Amino acid sequence: MGAPGPRPVCGCGPGRKQGNERMSIKRLAETMAKSERIVIGLNSGTSMDGVDALCVSVKGAGLDVETRPIAFQMTPYPAPVAARLESAPDLQASEISWLDLEVGRFFAACACAVARKAGVPIEEVDLIGSHGQTVYHHGSGAVDTGAGSLQIADLDVICEGTGVPVIGDFRARDLAAGGAGAPLMPYLDWVLFHRRPRTVALNLGGVASVTGVREDLQSCTAFDVGPGNLPLDALARRLTRGEERYDPGGRLAARGVVDPLLLERLLAHPFFSTPPPRTAGRELFGEAFVRELVQRHPNVELENMLATLCLLVARTIYEAVERDLGLPGGPREIVVSGGGCRNATLMGHLKRLFHPVPVTSIGEYGVDPDAKEALLFALLANERLFENPTNVPSATGARWPVSLGKITF
Repeated sequence: MGAPGPRPVCGCGPGRKQGNERMSIKRLAETMAKSERIVIGLNSGTSMDGVDALCVSVKGAGLDVETRPIAFQMTPYPAPVAARLESAPDLQASEISWLDLEVGRFFAACACAVARKAGVPIEEVDLIGSHGQTVYHHGSGAVDTGAGSLQIADLDVICEGTGVPVIGDFRARDLAAGGAGAPLMPYLDWVLFHRRPRTVALNLGGVASVTGVREDLQSCTAFDVGPGNLPLDALARRLTRGEERYDPGGRLAARGVVDPLLLERLLAHPFFSTPPPRTAGRELFGEAFVRELVQRHPNVELENMLATLCLLVARTIYEAVERDLGLPGGPREIVVSGGGCRNATLMGHLKRLFHPVPVTSIGEYGVDPDAKEALLFALLANERLFENPTNVPSATGARWPVSLGKITF
């Protein structure tokens, strides 16, 4: 299937001539000198459902950084783009190249839209941090053994479409330093909770990941636990014949009955016994994982399979925290973010497993659970300006701390 021809950018930027006048190293230096910067964070997760955009005020950097969210919105991908993204691993290079530009235009439009929602002219935005859309990730932890990570949404397209300097491609430098390129969330978790050491920050996105927060950044432990919403969403789509893209509130899983034998077989997956650092993605626990699961267990009703997978997510998180996180004295609190925190069935499992340790939403700390990843990339962009290291080698396996992100202006 051929790629459509080029389309115009979103049109909210300042235009090429004015854009070139505004884009300079001098401007970046002036941005660094500001006491307060307006930064937009852009992200699309493993669920590939749309773009999260957060406009945030940032003061300072490093230990002194302060953030104040101004506006957030999530914009679903157009259906044709979403369909292409879901088949990205099987696409030809020409189609991936087209997607890189098309998704870049969409990211630019989302940046302009959230600026409007915030009441901030795009010309007054100082910086955009974009993670893009991951279409492939294999974090073996060593460049010469097949590790790699590909995020699309071309940074230059976003820059051209908005007139704002853009920082992105955050995984590449950690991979170059021998790391897995993931997880990136530990830096934000540490910024938010380093005054509350032994907090476990749990992100329930497409993949579930945890950070064990300690007083010192480089002592934090973090890794991908395994499946999060990816297989739950895929099963919900099968169960509802596409009427639902996910399980609203966990109601479908609540109607099913856990299959103990299937649960034990799933818990034997070799990923769960792999010692950290480890990282996962759609390649391990996406649509192909669910398709094979359904084919191997045709006698298990889909509702019961969904109920079993929901408990699997909770069990693997609990066992990983107990076995692998290594927090002296154990966790003081489990703070949950991501779409999974709205799954009442999953949250109920977690609360029962971790009792008496409290399981709470990050919303109780003033952070929108859906906006946390966008906040991360706004923060990483800000720190890149000041060349502050933001990877955590104890989490990624990198040889040393490095500053993440490439700048285009």
